[in-house]
Amino acid sequence: MKPDAATSFTFPVRPHGKFLATREPAKLVLRELQDKIPANTYTLVIDFTGVDAMTHSYCDEFLARYYATLASTGNNSDSTDRSPATVLLTGLEEDVRETITICLERSDLIALEDRDGQPFVLAASAVLNETFEAARQLGTFTALQLAERMRVTAPNANNRLKRLVAARALLRRPGVAERGGKEFTYAVPELSPRETTAV
Repeated sequence: MKPDAATSFTFPVRPHGKFLATREPAKLVLRELQDKIPANTYTLVIDFTGVDAMTHSYCDEFLARYYATLASTGNNSDSTDRSPATVLLTGLEEDVRETITICLERSDLIALEDRDGQPFVLAASAVLNETFEAARQLGTFTALQLAERMRVTAPNANNRLKRLVAARALLRRPGVAERGGKEFTYAVPELSPRETTAV
C-alpha cells in the first residue's frame, strides 16, 4: 500500500541535545518539526539516535502534543489532511523509550516505533497490541477480515483500527466493497528505506 510518490522526511532530535529537559526548549523543537515537514511527506521519521535521556515534561510538550495534534486531524485517507500518513520513532535508547511510553500512556496516546526494522506500538493497551499483531499477520485487510480473525464484532474492530490509524501506526485507504459501497483497506506501514529528506 504505497503512494505514487512515497517520500520520507527524517527529523533528527540529537542536534537539540543528548539530554532533553524542560518544556520551553521542547516547544521550540515541536515548532521546528512542524515547520520543516514538507507538504508531500508520506513517512515522518523522528530519529532519537544519540539522545541518552529525556524528561517527562519535555516529552509531554514535544511528542505528546504532536501525537495529540495527529489524532485531532483525522486520518490518512482524508484528502484534506496534509499530515504524514505514517509517523515512526526510531533510535530509541531504553530509558528514552520508557519515558515516551509513560508519557503517551498518561495522555492516552500511542506511537509506532521502528525497532531494528520491525514495527512496534508504544503505550498501547493489550487489546491494541493484539490488534496490531493481527494486522501484521494479515498484511492488507478490511475491518471485517480483522474482526473475523480476532473473533470480535465489526464495530469493535473498527474502534480499534481507528485508534491505530489516528496514531499513524496503520494505513487506511478507501476502496469499493465487492457488493458495492465504500470499504476501507488497512495495512501496517512498510519499514523499508524510502527516498529521504533530512533536516
